[in-house]
Amino acid sequence: MARILVLDNLSEEGIEIFKQAGFEVDVKPPQKPEELAQIIGNYNGLVVRSATKVTKEALMNAKNLKVVGRAGAGTDNIDKDFATQMGIVVMNTPGGNTISACEHTFALILALCRNIPSAHASMMAGKWDRKKYMGVELMGKTLGIIGVGRIGGAVAKRALAFEMKVIAHDPILTPLKAEALGVKLVSLEELIRESDFISIHTPKTEKTNNMIRLEQLKQMKPNCRIVNCARGGIVNEEDLATALREKIIAGAALDVFTSEPPVNNPFLGLDNVILTPHLAASTEEAQVVVAVDIAKQMVDFLTTGAIVNAVNVPSIDPETKKSLQPLIDLGERLGMFQSLYTRGRPTSLQIEYAGEIGVTDTYPITSAILTGFLKPLVETVNMISAPVQIKERGIECNERKTARPSSYAFEISLRVETDQETHTVTGTLFHKTDARICSIDGMRVDAKPEGYMLVCRNEDKPLVIGRLCTRIGEAGVNIANLMLGRDIKGGLALTVLNLDQPLSDEVIQDCAKLPHILEARLLSLPENNTNSNS
Repeated sequence: MARILVLDNLSEEGIEIFKQAGFEVDVKPPQKPEELAQIIGNYNGLVVRSATKVTKEALMNAKNLKVVGRAGAGTDNIDKDFATQMGIVVMNTPGGNTISACEHTFALILALCRNIPSAHASMMAGKWDRKKYMGVELMGKTLGIIGVGRIGGAVAKRALAFEMKVIAHDPILTPLKAEALGVKLVSLEELIRESDFISIHTPKTEKTNNMIRLEQLKQMKPNCRIVNCARGGIVNEEDLATALREKIIAGAALDVFTSEPPVNNPFLGLDNVILTPHLAASTEEAQVVVAVDIAKQMVDFLTTGAIVNAVNVPSIDPETKKSLQPLIDLGERLGMFQSLYTRGRPTSLQIEYAGEIGVTDTYPITSAILTGFLKPLVETVNMISAPVQIKERGIECNERKTARPSSYAFEISLRVETDQETHTVTGTLFHKTDARICSIDGMRVDAKPEGYMLVCRNEDKPLVIGRLCTRIGEAGVNIANLMLGRDIKGGLALTVLNLDQPLSDEVIQDCAKLPHILEARLLSLPENNTNSNS
């Protein structure tokens, strides 16, 4: 009989599903990591919302834990990488709180533009300050949405019903999908300049952390109002407090914070900000949906091994996964390389399998390629959700198998088209386990898709490599591998280097300015910890 630990006030409907399956259920309040570490070893399943942080410290004692279920979409409170190392599946319930979060966003927008909290407090104090709380209308105003996933799309739909003009910034939403939603795609800079209201719905990643700082806030209209129901830290809190205090923008409404509950809250005492304690998903309807969904998923997994909505592992049986793992790893690295290397908004992905790949069903490999492509761009993705997320964003994806001749036993090619450029990267396996990039845009290389990679396009001239390596060496960075390729003698060439450490922006710019170097791009891929025969 499985034992389930339920934290963070899960709805009773979800708890009942566990009990009906014959599971033993313990319900406790939110736990600190050190508290969770003391008890987690007694359970096979753990259910949390956002209040409990499932850290490495807690998971180190989880000797019996098989699955962590997040009753909601965001999993940034769970150490997914360490959970994977421990063999623990992490599941979530995407979409369950879409309407709840969307409606809370609009509640905050309306409260901001009509000064509802301040007016209410004034009335409760026995005052009648009609002139003091003059508001603004939504009709005709421009709403800028950052991140157009499920929630951002739902907010856009309701904003159009208010007769607002909606503009949006999303690095992987296609113009065709944007047109279907009735929104205009713009750059982040244009959105910041043109919006009367800004609503944030992007995941928190390395790219979006502190996305909006004082520099961006100063570029906004003085009447601009910001709403954040996504994740704390996307808008720098200290900078936002300064902008509100100095009236650089008109107002802000926040449901999420860098630390929850906030520590040394910089917004206390400001009269042009509205704060709510992470309530966006807190409706009776949403809590029932996510509780029931996560309970059903966990029961299925613990009784049959079925994996649904996992964010850290694919849903394939152990034997198949073992045989396909080198190909899955190659596919994911090709996808991630292209995502980091190719600039612009993606419009299509073309996958080609050539030669004897050794498997008839390439779906897991294709899913791995899409997963790798999306990982730098979205908060949670896996081999189950990647094809759906690609489709939701209007990106065309095709695959084909061909018998065209190859210098290797097989090749996997990924062609990515964006609104700015097109690149094709081809990969293979050496000795059946060692992932390699064998060509980039038709130029033959032998590159390891791992760690810090500097990819330079240059003219095929003497001294190029010497100058490049000298500049990197002067920066104190060691070169692990160096690969060269070219189209024709004296034509275009490609230089790919694996580095032991990253390069600063200044050094990359210096490299790009060296004679005969046309461009230099630095990529960061996960290290390959598997043993190879290279």
